[in-house]
Amino acid sequence: MLIRFLRILIPAVVFCLVHFEIQALEQTDLNSRQLESSYYSSKKNLSMYGDSFSKGTQIYRAYVSANAGDAGKGEMYAIHAGYGYFLLNRLSLNIDMFSSYIRSGIDNNGVGIGMDLILRKHFCKSHDNMMSFYIDAGSGLQQQSTNYSGYRHFNFRLMTGIGGSLRFLNRMRLLGGIRYLHISDAGIKGGGGGFDGFMFYTGAEFVVKTPFLN
Repeated sequence: MLIRFLRILIPAVVFCLVHFEIQALEQTDLNSRQLESSYYSSKKNLSMYGDSFSKGTQIYRAYVSANAGDAGKGEMYAIHAGYGYFLLNRLSLNIDMFSSYIRSGIDNNGVGIGMDLILRKHFCKSHDNMMSFYIDAGSGLQQQSTNYSGYRHFNFRLMTGIGGSLRFLNRMRLLGGIRYLHISDAGIKGGGGGFDGFMFYTGAEFVVKTPFLN
């Protein structure tokens, strides 16, 4: 009687163990496929949009600006082209070159060229990198063919402001903002008091390289 019972019990136990082992292997394989699918989905998203704010990201930008707000000094309209590199996540160092047309309020109209070095911090962004808001600050040099900020053609620039960016196309973002802008010769020659007003700008930037997408 006992032997007959064991003959029934042992195969049943073996069958149950094999069945549970097969189920465990199938579940492990399913989990692996789900993780793999999630990985490739994330990789696809990065391939489509990249991570525009990660350390090591490189960007080119082009934008236009208008300076105004200092009564009697006139206005300056400029075209800028620049390069940016993210030193840390959300923090970039940027160098921008510009050429400008100056409608002077203290002299004849003229033209100018210059360069700015700007540090920019994206302090807020959406989880999908669609939108961001940033603050930036920097300094630069400006050479003019006419008097604009004062009675000297070579001047220094100081600026700080706030802006935002919006993803528009693959690897392309629209941007715009406002800066407080000071232009003067730092008292080297004196006279004219310098320009203290605002720069309004808008343009686009293009991601050329990210740590995830070369």
